[in-house]
Amino acid sequence: MKKPTVIAAFSVVLFAASANAGVIYPGPSPEQPTDTSIAVTFDSAAATTTGLSFTIDGYLSLDGQNFYEDDFGLSLNGSPLFAGTFNLGGGSNTTQAVVYLNPFGATLSNPTSNGTAIGFAGGKEIVTFGDVLPVVSGINTLIFNYTSLPPPGNAGFQGIGDEGWGIEGVTISVPEMSTWAMILVGFAGLGFAGYRKSRKAVSIVA
Repeated sequence: MKKPTVIAAFSVVLFAASANAGVIYPGPSPEQPTDTSIAVTFDSAAATTTGLSFTIDGYLSLDGQNFYEDDFGLSLNGSPLFAGTFNLGGGSNTTQAVVYLNPFGATLSNPTSNGTAIGFAGGKEIVTFGDVLPVVSGINTLIFNYTSLPPPGNAGFQGIGDEGWGIEGVTISVPEMSTWAMILVGFAGLGFAGYRKSRKAVSIVA
């Protein structure tokens, strides 16, 4: 592991989607050092709930719970959705992901099966939420971030030459604008049919 150095946190806006169903950011994103964030924005035609899935990419020695620990976090419109740590190439004191915050019940899958091996080979973690995440009408923003735990208890920032991260396959299930339009037209049609039927009934009674 490299000697800790200092870096200013920064944010990278990757994608602004106008289509709202399916993959909103295919990725993979460029490799980032830790102590950075990545923003992905998308449009929703109405306030509703949505599902979400994405893959975290770990490069080289991105660590789980150990002295070199790196923590992942995710928020939606400023509200925390998930926080935890994974062995994505750097090693861990546990074979499992360590979850610190998960109010919406995300499920986890590690297709690279890193275990506790320290191989500097990177890895992937898939995070999936059911259709429970609250989105607002209009623009919504997902913020993904990775932080290296600071000294003296931990090693702190290691640098992109030692550990890096990124995301890919960000997918949501918010209906597209055209879908909402069809739904609204359907309700309007039902209302108009009911109105005509009501007028006819009144006319007959009179």
